[in-house]
Amino acid sequence: MPHDIPIKKPMERENLATIRKKYPNQWLLLADYDTDDVTSLVSGIVVSNSKNRATTYTKQMRTKRKLCIDYTGDIPDDLVVIF
Repeated sequence: MPHDIPIKKPMERENLATIRKKYPNQWLLLADYDTDDVTSLVSGIVVSNSKNRATTYTKQMRTKRKLCIDYTGDIPDDLVVIF
């Protein structure tokens, strides 16, 4: 059954450059996110971070919230991104 991801501390909206610097090479779940005209991530509130992709996808599937997934490192060669 879906449930919300608990937020342990007040989170602030941050721009993508700050987020990527703060969470290098990690999979992120972002809430209340903004995108540009071509749907590239611009800013958001990080609600979860992990070096493990499966952990992030599992958390995303267990919540009712509208979330964005972003990876802050180089895309692995064995991963295909499809929109």
